[in-house]
Amino acid sequence: MLDRKEFLTGIAGVTVTLVIHACGGDDTEGNPTGGGANCNDGVDATISGNHGHELRILAADFDAGESKTYSIQGSSAHNHSISLSAQDFTDLKAGQKIAKDSTNDGGHTHSLQISC
Repeated sequence: MLDRKEFLTGIAGVTVTLVIHACGGDDTEGNPTGGGANCNDGVDATISGNHGHELRILAADFDAGESKTYSIQGSSAHNHSISLSAQDFTDLKAGQKIAKDSTNDGGHTHSLQISC
C-alpha cells in the first residue's frame, strides 16, 4: 500500500477527473439528514429494490448546474435513467435531499433518495 507521499508523487502531473460516485444500496442505506452543502465530497444515493444499479455524478455537473439525465445501469443487466433539473442541483448543494423515480425498464422502476 502506498503512503501519502508516494501516492501524491505518483499522481503529480496527471489530470484527475473527480467522479462523485454513489452506490445504490438497499432501502436501509443512505444519509437520512442530508450531508450538507459540499457536493464535492460525494453524493449518497439510496436506490429502492436495487440489483446492481448505481448513480455517478461528475463534480463538474454541480458547477454547471444544468439539467442532465444519468444512466444508473451500474452492474445490472439493464438500464434505467433519472433526470436532475437545475433546481435539483441547487437543492443538493443547499444540503437538501431529493427524491427521483427512474425510467421504466423490464416492467419496473426504482425510487432514488439523493443527498450530498
